[in-house]
Amino acid sequence: MNSTVTENGPENASFDLTILKHAPYGIIACDLSGEIIFANQLAAFMLHEKNLEEKNLLQIIKDIPDFKKGWNKLQTEFHDQFTMPFSIAQDVANANLSLRVTRFENSSDQRCNTLVFIEDLSSNETLDVADRLYTDSLEILMQEKSRELELIQEQLILSEKKAAMIETAGAVAHELRQPMTTIIGTIDLLNTKHTIRENPNIEKRFNIIQKQCLRMAETIKQMEKLVEYKTRQYVKDSLIIDLEESSQKK
Repeated sequence: MNSTVTENGPENASFDLTILKHAPYGIIACDLSGEIIFANQLAAFMLHEKNLEEKNLLQIIKDIPDFKKGWNKLQTEFHDQFTMPFSIAQDVANANLSLRVTRFENSSDQRCNTLVFIEDLSSNETLDVADRLYTDSLEILMQEKSRELELIQEQLILSEKKAAMIETAGAVAHELRQPMTTIIGTIDLLNTKHTIRENPNIEKRFNIIQKQCLRMAETIKQMEKLVEYKTRQYVKDSLIIDLEESSQKK
């Protein structure tokens, strides 16, 4: 079954495939040997299987009387289709189902495949129970998918924060490097023997300024090497970037 290409492109193919997967009756597509190419969720539910794809339909419903005979007749004598009722044990009762099997030609490779429709003929009470079970399974699936989407969204937000942080840190480090270099160089020029003789206390003051400037220069180097987005506790409940852990320097 060609489930990926339609005349109007892959977007419509994806839409059509979504409709088939959630159709109100079971749909199974097989090759001539019974190997399942596509099956929607309701078909798997009706046949008490978690997943039908890549399994063999003839093995799954081998206990249905005369099904294999009808299948072989369909393949060898080129009959258009056959329909047969059968029942399968459910959790609360036996579900009365109907199989309609149709042979079709795949437009992409001209090979013949088989399409199976499964319809539930059970009483309303049995159908209601099955519908609730099927709905519950879909809700669980939707919850799982929603959580997966939430995790993906959180990862995207974290990646955006990381990219913004690295770009901002790089820009700030670039802007601070030049004035910091100028300050340190100026201190070296002023911190001479002649200046110290004129003012004995100035050397101590220059050393304090230089020490703090070198500390700032080291911070700038770490900002230029940021590759991660790791934070640490700062004041109360606030967080700040941990430069040591976030940079390449360990």
